[in-house]
Amino acid sequence: MIMTKCPRCFRRLPDGEWVFACRSGRCQEYEDPVGSAHTGIAVRSGPMHSVRRNPEVKHWRLPDDAQLCPSCQQPGVEVCPHCHYGLPPEWRLGTATCIALAGARATGKSVYIGVMIKQLDYLLSRMGSSLKFATDTSRRIYNDVYQRPLFEARGIMPPTAAAGVADAYQREPLILSLGVIDGQRRYLVIRDVAGEDLEASTVGVEHLSYFAQADSVFFMFDPTAVNQVREMLKDLLPPQLHEAGSPETVLENLILLLGSATPPIAMILSKFDTMQALRLVQGTEWSRIMSNPGAAFQRDPGLAALRYDEDDGALLDAEVRSLLIRLGAERFLNTMTAPHHGRPFAHRLFAVSALGEAAEGERIHHRGIASFRCLDPIRWTLAL
Repeated sequence: MIMTKCPRCFRRLPDGEWVFACRSGRCQEYEDPVGSAHTGIAVRSGPMHSVRRNPEVKHWRLPDDAQLCPSCQQPGVEVCPHCHYGLPPEWRLGTATCIALAGARATGKSVYIGVMIKQLDYLLSRMGSSLKFATDTSRRIYNDVYQRPLFEARGIMPPTAAAGVADAYQREPLILSLGVIDGQRRYLVIRDVAGEDLEASTVGVEHLSYFAQADSVFFMFDPTAVNQVREMLKDLLPPQLHEAGSPETVLENLILLLGSATPPIAMILSKFDTMQALRLVQGTEWSRIMSNPGAAFQRDPGLAALRYDEDDGALLDAEVRSLLIRLGAERFLNTMTAPHHGRPFAHRLFAVSALGEAAEGERIHHRGIASFRCLDPIRWTLAL
């Protein structure tokens, strides 16, 4: 039996229950409080009806006319029973891996998503599969928000809009079809959130409740925005182009948001090119540390490795942990290993650079994009 999740609220779709919403335009629409709570803005919907499996019928199957609206007799759209999100066609025939991204302002989440999806496409083609957008909305969002600004205009993408903005694109999940892998149709769902939304209190915020249902949380943080790190390296690093938010605050709010849930967390040290540049600062201890030719943070398996290398990943985790401890960020790390609720999170540390080199003002570097280890967290999550 195939069980999968809703791509918006990330909850498992119940077996034996289907809900359909009328979208014909013939029936009167009404305010949908459930959909509004999970979207973050007011939404309206046509009438809904549900169909449940009859447990007394041995070989029961969903009737062919189950999706017909009882009022207008037009085909409806299947929606999630939990949040009323319209599911893509044949969604229940595959399995979805749902990833929630978190991070403070100016962490580079949007740039990372844009580059990572491009690289994942290349990786899947080498594995004999292909990446496709499962919905027209996902394709449009990627083209408008990621592809054109980053790869065509070669500029730095604007910050993610807060949830209260009427046309905030991140309210819609990016839904990617990975093709058939190991005999199973696979989907990847990515949901982003504005840094401002996680820097504020997250208690009781329904439209962020999907974090607790995620298969993995990607927590991205700029090491130079951690208070202790910024103070130690203040004379060695260039000033930030945009004011960065507090990763400590976001991590603490994220843990409160997760409540009793403990999804595996990829702690992604972003903009690692900033740290790598320290090897050029001659005569400093950091020049020696960052110049270690045998370090995992000096190499990128890139597309040469089709599957996640556990030994390489464990080495990189240890190296990044050591770097953060040397930078005085023990308190930051302890939030994951010894949270106040007493349940340590399964987590792994990663180091990535989406662009490869610091931007030149509002433009990417003139040498173009030379990303570093962007696929590691995805490989770890998907076990690819």
